[in-house]
Amino acid sequence: MSSGIPSFENHGLGSDATQALSAAYHIASRSLHPELRVPPIQVFLARKMVQSAERGERDPDRLAQMALSKLSTFHRDVTNHFGLIPEFFVSAPDAPEILERLWDFAKAAYIGSPMPAVFKERLFVFVSRFCPARYCIIRHCGFLLGYGYASGNPSAIPQTIDQVLKLLKTEPPWRRELEPIFRTFAKVRTPMDWPAPGDAAEDGIFALCALIFVEHAHAGRSRQVLRQAIGGRRFEYLLALLAFIKSAHFWTVQHPGLEIEDDMQELMANNKELAGLLLQDPDLGYR
Repeated sequence: MSSGIPSFENHGLGSDATQALSAAYHIASRSLHPELRVPPIQVFLARKMVQSAERGERDPDRLAQMALSKLSTFHRDVTNHFGLIPEFFVSAPDAPEILERLWDFAKAAYIGSPMPAVFKERLFVFVSRFCPARYCIIRHCGFLLGYGYASGNPSAIPQTIDQVLKLLKTEPPWRRELEPIFRTFAKVRTPMDWPAPGDAAEDGIFALCALIFVEHAHAGRSRQVLRQAIGGRRFEYLLALLAFIKSAHFWTVQHPGLEIEDDMQELMANNKELAGLLLQDPDLGYR
């Protein structure tokens, strides 16, 4: 796994600044998360430190405090949930208040949803395969693998590379025989609980969610059998999560300048098969 420590060597500020920035980063990280099992990637903090260093500051404590002072209550809340600040939540400097409202939506429909954290994150990754922008699938794949916290839950157990590769290689529903899923779910009389990662029931739910998500011709039937299989309350929570993911996808498509964070760049550089799956064009064959 990545060390989670950003490099400050490529800013042309000299060895003294590089050492000061590295020390300041550790000070700021410990201030935010003294008990993190993995130091967080804090691109936002690192950027603010470099800006101060470019103005001549070299004292690590001052560099750390100057960067931390730029963190709003909103940014601290994001960091407390994910262990980092995704670029998504610093993507609108001209109207940061909008990002706070998107964060409220995320907490209501995604982080605060009673569905299991890994289930939510796996679903986020699965349907993000069908978004033209690659930011969401890469960032949430990172959460799933332990680069940050899955669904904002520090206690969520990270998935393995093999588990994520299998998820990414799963055929989309429009390239599969769907009748067995429809028949199986239509037979359910007592609402099922949320399935374990990789279970056949999870695969069926994800397939039906993908059909609903992309407004395929089978969406009506998918809604009907899925509501019957998991119950009305769970179904509404599921729809709320899909609604947030849809909003996140729209946002990333409309902000093509969103950068992939350093930890994800390193992850993909070290896992070529994973990188190929994450960066490939979305399979939208249903059209």
